[in-house]
Amino acid sequence: MPTPSRFPVADPAIVPVEGPTQQTGASGKASGGDSAADQSATPREDHEAGTSGTPVPYGPNNEHLPERMQEALRRLVLQFSTESELSRRQEIRRIKQAHQFWRGLQYLWWDERDQNWHLPFEQKMVSSSSLEDMPRYEFVTNIYQAFGLSLIAVLSQDVPRVRFFPSSAQAEEDVAAAKAATEVSALVERNNRVGNLIVDEAFHLWTDGKVGAYVRFVVDGQRFGFHPEMEIGIREVRLGNDCYVCPECGAEHPYTAGERQVAQAKGEKETTQGSRPGAADGSEEGREAESASEFKCDGCGAVLTEEDFVAAEMIAVPSGQTRLRVPNGQEVMTIVGGLELKTPPWANEMHEYPYLQWNMEVHLARLRAAYPHAADKIGPPVATSMQEYERLARLAQSQGGPLTEGGDFNINLIAFQRTWLRPWAFFALDDKALRDELIEFFPDGAYVAFAGDVYCESRNENMDDHWRVLHALPGDGSSGRPALGDVMISVQERFNTLSNLQMETYEYGIPPIYADSEVLDFDSLQNQTAEPGAHHPARAKPGRSLAAGFFQPAPAEVPPDLAQHAANLMGPVAQFLTGAFPALFGGAMMNNDTAAGYSMARDQAMGRIGLVWRRMKFFHADAMLLAVDCFRRNRPNDVEVTLLGAGAAFESKWIRLADLKGNLFSYPETDEQYPTLWSQQRAVLMQLLANPDPQLQAVLAHPENMALIKRLIGLEEFVIPDEESRTKQYREIAQLVGEAPVIKRDDASGVELMLPSIMPDEFADNHATELEICMRWFSSDGGQAAKIDAPAGYANVRAHAMFHREYLLKQQRLAQQAQSGPQQPR
Repeated sequence: MPTPSRFPVADPAIVPVEGPTQQTGASGKASGGDSAADQSATPREDHEAGTSGTPVPYGPNNEHLPERMQEALRRLVLQFSTESELSRRQEIRRIKQAHQFWRGLQYLWWDERDQNWHLPFEQKMVSSSSLEDMPRYEFVTNIYQAFGLSLIAVLSQDVPRVRFFPSSAQAEEDVAAAKAATEVSALVERNNRVGNLIVDEAFHLWTDGKVGAYVRFVVDGQRFGFHPEMEIGIREVRLGNDCYVCPECGAEHPYTAGERQVAQAKGEKETTQGSRPGAADGSEEGREAESASEFKCDGCGAVLTEEDFVAAEMIAVPSGQTRLRVPNGQEVMTIVGGLELKTPPWANEMHEYPYLQWNMEVHLARLRAAYPHAADKIGPPVATSMQEYERLARLAQSQGGPLTEGGDFNINLIAFQRTWLRPWAFFALDDKALRDELIEFFPDGAYVAFAGDVYCESRNENMDDHWRVLHALPGDGSSGRPALGDVMISVQERFNTLSNLQMETYEYGIPPIYADSEVLDFDSLQNQTAEPGAHHPARAKPGRSLAAGFFQPAPAEVPPDLAQHAANLMGPVAQFLTGAFPALFGGAMMNNDTAAGYSMARDQAMGRIGLVWRRMKFFHADAMLLAVDCFRRNRPNDVEVTLLGAGAAFESKWIRLADLKGNLFSYPETDEQYPTLWSQQRAVLMQLLANPDPQLQAVLAHPENMALIKRLIGLEEFVIPDEESRTKQYREIAQLVGEAPVIKRDDASGVELMLPSIMPDEFADNHATELEICMRWFSSDGGQAAKIDAPAGYANVRAHAMFHREYLLKQQRLAQQAQSGPQQPR
């Protein structure tokens, strides 16, 4: 019988549960343990038992780790987090400025006292300066965001395609794993809305310059739903009765229930009395006890002892069923920006990181539900003194608001810090015994989580199994590399200054009007209401016109080079710095109105974007490999994937865990160059359609290309010949594979005929198109797999295609006879 857990565990039906040791059973709760034998095991044995699902004394995720080890992990995290504090603050300063520019808050000044950006109008709230002393204009034409959106749109237009290769082409397990990994990758991309993830990735590369991908398995009923499971109760039943078997004659003597009770009572009495004097030394009491425990065989009279006792066999039988609602789990990929992701600023590559840290703000209610063993401790203070600066920086961006300091500093948002340590990072400890204990307990590295300063959990985990880090541009270190949009900040500031000068010139440059006091009655003018069509008393001097009594100087004009410089900043300068030339997003170009010129300009622009796109392709391939590993480590059963088949019918495809046991690696498609826009694909198609080459036209007329042509043309009402026949035949193939052919014997000849389970219609079917689809299916991956895995279904499709061919040949013979006409008699 299972024993109840002595550790409080999170319920995935209420709160997300992460981690490889969080295996959920039919009850939907993480497993724990209270085996007394486990308490005597070594830390290494305890950990190995925990990762395999066996109860451990410290909890499934070391929730009750000894205080000395908790404190050691806390010291290590603090030491690594603060050893490069100045560099980290400079990185936060740069990223915060970029995020403010993206939001349109661009008139910023830096205050060294509070290490924060401020806006000019914030100053009048804390000082005695008047409104007149503030800048009069703060107009923003956000070209920083506009160029960023253009690059993000280009980089996220397509999802990088990943190809998985077996580690050894001679190993069948590796080859099967490489094939199955492609299906897993497609499932993970669909479940995680990979298009949106790539948009977030490109955004952080534009503003932060650094982005991380975190892959893990999450069980969450609120997010992924539930599935029903049946829990069957078990009870033990005795088959037959206990008995004594005579060693001399082999006779069986039933051991009745009454005798069993007497023996049990006697055994308890002996246990209570222990080695009582006279019980085993031949005294009278000892002889009585010995005779009471002896039985004699009724057949031969031999004495039966305890060695001759045979217990009845016990078997387990089901006692009932309970329908349970079990939360679902799946692989989750999260894109983490530079404000949340903390890495050593001096390290160039990820393998050099002694630590990797993910910081975020989580509501205390969720943390208490996720970590019930520490629920009483989680709360204010929401962050340690070293975490407070970064926490305020993250809140300022996430909560937004008109100020750079953000909105409310919610005390219920706790700084949740998750850190991954490499095994060699433990050598930062001076205590050798404690260091060796940590290395033995965390041989692959440690994952440790703190809510504020409260220890939550830890486990043996390698950061390379869950994380990948990408930098936008080449450079040194991990924090000093620029973001894609950093070059636009200076351009944006200069453009704002010129725009404000232009507006001030328009307003302050309106010249005054000077009037002769003898011509205009100023007293009457002051007492009169200004309104359209008003009459003002005025008298011209003798011999002069009324206009001669007024003078207005020429209005101030914006220098032509100022407007030209502003236009250059928004145009050629910004395009050159970012690589976002007009040809990249379909904009107009000066002095270039030919298709060849546009094509050349676009190739130049894509050459610049290729610096980032190539990095993104390898980053995505590595993340998908992590997702495949996460899938095969955590999925308990084979997974069914629902797809829309070629016949416009839903099909089920299974991902078998047995196919994922081999070794493999991932690599982006080598023939893939840059993201291709839909308009570019359509333009290529129109060029191909205009080509008179008969071979090319035959390729375009292939039934398999008709759906692609219809989609690129964009006309859903466009009718493609034979499209219905193609769809119908694919639907029939899907049904034929799942059935067996019908064997029928011809009574006249005695020959067995193989008939398909679905007979073609000789009159209604388009035999030419449907036969072509069948022939293509025979050579496809699906057909070859069916030939091996479902030979009866493959034979069924083949018999169906044979009838199509027979009917097609019959139609062709009839057509030839009709063309030749009836023969004339000689």
